[in-house]
Amino acid sequence: MSLMPPLPDCRLCSRWELAPKNPGVPTIQVGIPGRDALVVVAPSPGYYEHVHNEPAVGKPGRLLREILLAELSTLCTIYLTYLVRCGVDQDSKSKDFKSCFTHHLADIHSIWASPAPQIRVLLLGADATTQFHRLHLGIRVSHKDAIANNGKPRTILSRSVPVFATIHPAAILRNNSLIHTVEDHINLLTAHVKGQAPTPTDPDIQAPRSPHHLP
Repeated sequence: MSLMPPLPDCRLCSRWELAPKNPGVPTIQVGIPGRDALVVVAPSPGYYEHVHNEPAVGKPGRLLREILLAELSTLCTIYLTYLVRCGVDQDSKSKDFKSCFTHHLADIHSIWASPAPQIRVLLLGADATTQFHRLHLGIRVSHKDAIANNGKPRTILSRSVPVFATIHPAAILRNNSLIHTVEDHINLLTAHVKGQAPTPTDPDIQAPRSPHHLP
């Protein structure tokens, strides 16, 4: 595990007053550089992430790292990051994502400069999905539509990057049945990394037959 380059001074951010004891949970890199990169983007850190100053260490994070991403961690260099660095005891607002975007973008620049042959992005939950598309691409994409188009390449910082979306692991802890849906999304992503993703084919459309040729 390694930390990404230091963040800009978070004390300049308006959210600093809401989280004065933590300068922002940094992005971490898990795995050996040189393999395909998977950038896992969550909306904001929770209580335990702040306590340990490390991404994905609470119950949802452990579910993500130890179970959902277990196989992918053997195939990719994984980067765990947030759109908003210092979470508070309330949902992040649109202005929070915008104010913290420069920090997120600095890490994206660093990851894009890595020797990874291919970079993929996995967005966790509706907030991460909608705000990522809005901030990076200037478009509105719903969580449902993003999942329906999992693996669709998006041009981010002049690089074509397949983007995947899934349900936030915290939702699985509230409704265990959702794990099957998330596993389907992760399996599709894993197949994509392995070069085994299904490819659409043109339907075999038969021309209509004249009634005179019917038996």
